[in-house]
Amino acid sequence: MRILLAEDDESVAKELSTALTRQHYLVDIAADGQTSWELAEAIKYDLILLDLMLPQVDGISFCKQRRQEGDCTPILLLTAADTSTNKVAWLDAGADDYVVKPYQLDELLARIRALLRRGSSSVSPVLEWGRVRLDASNCQVRYDGQLLHLTAKEYALLELFLRNNHRIFSQSALLDQLWSFETLPSENTVRAHIKSLRQKLKKVGAADDLIETVYGLGYRLNARDCENTQSPIQSPLSTQDRGSLKSPLNQGKAKIQNPQTQQQIPPEMIAIWERHQKKYSDRTTILEQATKALIKGTISEELRQQAQTQAHTLVGSLGSFGFAEASRLSREIEQTLKAGEKLNPTQAEYLSGLVVALQQQLGHLPLIIQPPVLQPTTLKQQSRLLIVDDDESLGHALILEATTWGIKAELATNLSQARKAIAQAQPDVVLLDLCFPDSADNGFRLLAELTTSQPPVPVLVFTATESFADRVKVARLGGWGFLQKPISPTQVMDALAQVLQKSKRPEAKLLIVDDDPHLLDVLQTLLEPWGFQLTLLDNPQRFWKTLLQSAPDLLILDLEMPELSGIDLCRIVRHDPNWSELPVLFLSVHTDAHIVQQVFTAGADDYVNKPIVEPELIARVLNRLERTQLRRKLRKLLG
Repeated sequence: MRILLAEDDESVAKELSTALTRQHYLVDIAADGQTSWELAEAIKYDLILLDLMLPQVDGISFCKQRRQEGDCTPILLLTAADTSTNKVAWLDAGADDYVVKPYQLDELLARIRALLRRGSSSVSPVLEWGRVRLDASNCQVRYDGQLLHLTAKEYALLELFLRNNHRIFSQSALLDQLWSFETLPSENTVRAHIKSLRQKLKKVGAADDLIETVYGLGYRLNARDCENTQSPIQSPLSTQDRGSLKSPLNQGKAKIQNPQTQQQIPPEMIAIWERHQKKYSDRTTILEQATKALIKGTISEELRQQAQTQAHTLVGSLGSFGFAEASRLSREIEQTLKAGEKLNPTQAEYLSGLVVALQQQLGHLPLIIQPPVLQPTTLKQQSRLLIVDDDESLGHALILEATTWGIKAELATNLSQARKAIAQAQPDVVLLDLCFPDSADNGFRLLAELTTSQPPVPVLVFTATESFADRVKVARLGGWGFLQKPISPTQVMDALAQVLQKSKRPEAKLLIVDDDPHLLDVLQTLLEPWGFQLTLLDNPQRFWKTLLQSAPDLLILDLEMPELSGIDLCRIVRHDPNWSELPVLFLSVHTDAHIVQQVFTAGADDYVNKPIVEPELIARVLNRLERTQLRRKLRKLLG
């Protein structure tokens, strides 16, 4: 957790910072009220520890202004005064608690912990991922019951991954999250801490890649490591002795967890789900037939293989809708079926329980539609600019200048108008002022909305405010630039032209080969809004003819397909001199190291795990296309 310590006494600040760091808090120090304000504006803190008598902006004024801004961050005041009148004034100003100097350090730390618990009551003090267990109440980490001795940064890294267990963190994001401005190191430091944390986890029995490297993006927790412990069914196949069942859950039929009662599907995916829902029922029927035959001992190899294929398909298909539990059950069914004739009768009953659980999951999934987000549009020949600024005369001058540059511009004089204009037609770039005196809102919120939409909208900030904290916040929110007023319209347009040039996405043709029509629909839904020209193929036998006809800039292949696998198709491409440098991206549910190695040995450029995570897929596709374009440019330059 991150704390802002506002204290003008350097020795006191150093002592407190050291004590808080030992408790695994990340501490930023400010020596005056103005710096404290700028940091509080730029960074989301978990707690503000504030000396009452700060220079420039005192503690009481700071509290009042933060609360007027709508900031609910817990504030703890440090003060030498101790009268009932003062206490009332502090609390009325918005402070959550106070400590009178001189204070006992243990008492201060206890009050800090109490405020943090109050401020994040929904956050569990105990975090678990597979066999990893982190108890934030005593800062202890155990793996399979064994205590790990971690440094403060190693602990903070692990806690961050556990609290955001589906997120990929880049090295720069980890620096922003876990290092203060005073001690900001290089990205090599992040790699060193990750390496050390992995080694300590490995010593107590964890997998080498419990914290896995996602090539080109960063680090995340490996989902494979939490599958067994998250499972509501204790798998008899996970024990070393497959013939013996030690868990009482495995006696007779498997114990089934209650099915999901809610499931969110993005609006653009609902039509696909409705179109393919019947197919999922048919696939589970095949699984049911196979398990019944297994129990009777009459299953044929053909039926077992068919059931295994259906389970494999369901893993990626259901996962792409966000049906995590149904996808997990499908994966376990697939793994269990691979044992084939090794299954004893009790294990066959267990498999039947898995299938029943899957059918219950698919039969109890009422849809809750996610709120609509900004709908992406493909780039037009004439770029569209939205100017968000309450200075009408300046706005009209910019519109005239934009016209001479061949840019269609529109002015919104407040944030409400801006949001309406964006909802009607998404712009190619936004020129955004941060300050709107007549509005309680500010430009930062709109900036965050635009940079997190899919695809994100490039935003160039254009403001009279001179604040380093604002520049930091704009950079962290994903702004493309920061212009300081006053500046001529010509200079503004020059900067906008550079943003448009950098943000222009490659007009690329993609060939996607997957034998699952549903997954092709999903990929089409995810990729088309980005302006890609797609060719979808569900029959690998027609691959070569389709490749020649479509002439793609990127090839996306499913790993496992009947008769011809993705590896077969990749090798065919690499063996032909005309296509040997075509970038190839693989999709697969497999995470085994030897399978991944086979894929890259065959000539793959990248590998994406199913179920597909949209931001990761888009990032990897754009990354591959940009590298290919760069390579072509270099060749032209070199002759």
